Amino acid sequence: MITITVRHKVADYEKWKAVFDRARDTRRAAGEIACRVYTRHGSPNDVLVSIDWDTLERAQAFLASMPLMSGMNEAGVREMPQIIILERRDEYAL
Repeated sequence: MITITVRHKVADYEKWKAVFDRARDTRRAAGEIACRVYTRHGSPNDVLVSIDWDTLERAQAFLASMPLMSGMNEAGVREMPQIIILERRDEYAL
């Protein structure tokens, strides 16, 4: 499993979220395992998405796909996203 974080600014969070939610089945078919959506405190149009993928290769293929590019355009993404690929090293639970 690999985790990808994507941070970008959007024109309108509600519009962005509606498009993002419609793409859930497409992401799942591409290898998404779990997803978390955050916004920066006090800045609802500054979005960070953390997605767990089954493999790095499938995540990279999705990140380079036309459906993602067209979906970002439709959703009102205002700038190129900052993408970070994470490898889990440790985990603690309370």
